[in-house]
Amino acid sequence: MTDFHVLHNKTVAFIGGGNMAGAMIDGLLTAKRCHHLALSIGVSDKNADKRDRFASQGVLTATPDTAHQLMTQADMVVLAVKPQVLMEVAPSLAPHLADKLVLSVLAGVPCATLQRVLGCGRVVRAMPNLPSALGAGATGLYADQGVSSLDKDMCEMVMTSCGVAVWVDDETKLHAVTAVAGSAPAYFFYVLEHMIAQAMTMGLTADDAHRLAVQSMVGAGLLAKDANPQALRMSVMSKGGTTAQAISSLERDDVGGAFGRAMMACYDRSVELGELFDDK
Repeated sequence: MTDFHVLHNKTVAFIGGGNMAGAMIDGLLTAKRCHHLALSIGVSDKNADKRDRFASQGVLTATPDTAHQLMTQADMVVLAVKPQVLMEVAPSLAPHLADKLVLSVLAGVPCATLQRVLGCGRVVRAMPNLPSALGAGATGLYADQGVSSLDKDMCEMVMTSCGVAVWVDDETKLHAVTAVAGSAPAYFFYVLEHMIAQAMTMGLTADDAHRLAVQSMVGAGLLAKDANPQALRMSVMSKGGTTAQAISSLERDDVGGAFGRAMMACYDRSVELGELFDDK
């Protein structure tokens, strides 16, 4: 079974120091401490305040003009710029990526496009989500042809450092990952908004409603981690009880169908955005 020691004596360079890169770097720093890894981490970003913050954590830093110094030494380059600036930065990155393992967190940008504009042959795409910032992320991974088992192990451990990572065997399945994980935190926040608002109309204070609703969702998630959600739901319900009444109301309103349609809308939009970068 793969463990974090696959990153021992490795160098990981991040191009872009935004929120997702910061979450991944925090995860790697934690793994480095906990597993006693000789792991070197670098990041290139144009923002001086971000560079100072990373440097205070022991991370090597560079400006975009000196990013090549990080990439030259790296075993893995994590591409974490905004997708819309890819074409702008590609000419300065490409000369240094031909022999590098590239892990991309650029939403919607296919492997073929990355290979074409960056001249790299070993590409892994990652689709992480917002809870990665707390080490509780859910990430889908896809490896293109030319990526070795060791490359995959390294990418998996980078993403595991900030949550759970699963592999898909077809790049198009990353659209499904977006629907079930990438965008999913917003679904839960939406449900929480309405639960809290309704609890307040029933007389609870905003603070009490928020604490109770959030903790209920956290607790339910923990229970569901290693159990069947349907079986858990049935264990809470008793015939003619309060929960049964609530579920009956949800079923009459086709809430399950609404979630399915919402996820499909997310999937379809992910496909549309991906086509903007398609090499056709």
